[in-house]
Amino acid sequence: MAYLTLSQDDQDDVLVAFMHSQENDSYSHTVNQQRYREMLRTLPDGAFKIRIQELLNQTNARLAEVTSIIENTTPQMPPQARIAAALARLKLAGKI
Repeated sequence: MAYLTLSQDDQDDVLVAFMHSQENDSYSHTVNQQRYREMLRTLPDGAFKIRIQELLNQTNARLAEVTSIIENTTPQMPPQARIAAALARLKLAGKI
């Protein structure tokens, strides 16, 4: 589709901002996953341990979703030079 108002830079910015958000989400879930696993290893049995297991299960599911989104967005990404330019524009604008 030919866009009337979105330049190539605008389109790149959208994709790069989206991927940045997904990678941030993935990183956060990975950190949580590591923390929950360590907590489960040392927590005594009880309600809190059960809650942490539930959080780990939810985190694992969300991480699988985010991973799939990243994998399927990667082919849509512009070349590396345009990614770098978009990151610079987005940072300068305070959008990431």
